[in-house]
Amino acid sequence: MVAMAAVLQGVSEDTILDMPLEDVAPVFQMVRELDGMPRRGKIRKHYQVGRWSLKVADGKEINVAQWIDFQNYYREDMEEHLADILSVALVPVGKKYNEGYDIEDLKADLWKMSIPDALAVCFFFQRRWLRSMRRTLNYWAGLMWIKGQKEMRRRAVKYSREVSAILRSL
Repeated sequence: MVAMAAVLQGVSEDTILDMPLEDVAPVFQMVRELDGMPRRGKIRKHYQVGRWSLKVADGKEINVAQWIDFQNYYREDMEEHLADILSVALVPVGKKYNEGYDIEDLKADLWKMSIPDALAVCFFFQRRWLRSMRRTLNYWAGLMWIKGQKEMRRRAVKYSREVSAILRSL
């Protein structure tokens, strides 16, 4: 637990051990939450965060703008853009993405979401994004096979295998 707390705080284990208990208690609580965090499995369909009742956007409801926003935010530093990523994945019940509500207010409140829930939703969307990328690469490989472009097909198959390896590691 001390090692994880040190990593989270960006300090040495000795520094954590020398800290007063009241200063390190919140960090230990965070470690306990992270320790129980699911990496795989199902996520809830609805979340209550502050005043927001949020629904996880499923594949049928995601529009192109939402998908592009997710890809753009995900390429950036996840820590810095966690609320941005979550604002794409979690939409207020009864609303469409970025319509009929202030998305900046939502992002501000999403920082209050529990770490395990927030990361579980992010991992869920990461896997969805990678599976979509793998399908696109497989389609591209098939198209290159039909067109007789062996080198392009070889590259598409190689990248598809790399994405598959990443998916297996998650």
